[in-house]
Amino acid sequence: MSPFEKRAWLALWSQCPPYIVYFLIQATMPHGLTFLERIACLAVVASVHAIAYLAGLLAMKWQERGEPLLLDERDRAIDGRATRTAYFVMLAGLVVVGVVMPFSDSGWKLTNTALFAIVLAETVRYALIVAGYRRRPRLAR
Repeated sequence: MSPFEKRAWLALWSQCPPYIVYFLIQATMPHGLTFLERIACLAVVASVHAIAYLAGLLAMKWQERGEPLLLDERDRAIDGRATRTAYFVMLAGLVVVGVVMPFSDSGWKLTNTALFAIVLAETVRYALIVAGYRRRPRLAR
């Protein structure tokens, strides 16, 4: 498995479970949480994500010690396609948050929708990176 594919898997596994829990909490208790409880919930989720990612990254670095991390054209192409698609996902989500929602919603609904758009864009990016390594290589013709 490519080191970049491993990092994409790590990002998916460290990001998705904590944020799924966060969004489930926010959806099931929309008015039952105080401001400090919402901030604390977000801080815990972000901390779990960061700690899981950093622990996994340190383990990968330890396994790869002495090996340089080199990008080739395939790695760049996979990353470029995934990043372009994720950009449009994030753009669409943030247009909804910044252009459409302010006319009908405010507060935490805007904040959580923007966070969802960002998390979704990152998830799409890493999922497309994994898919790019799993499918047959594309060749220029």
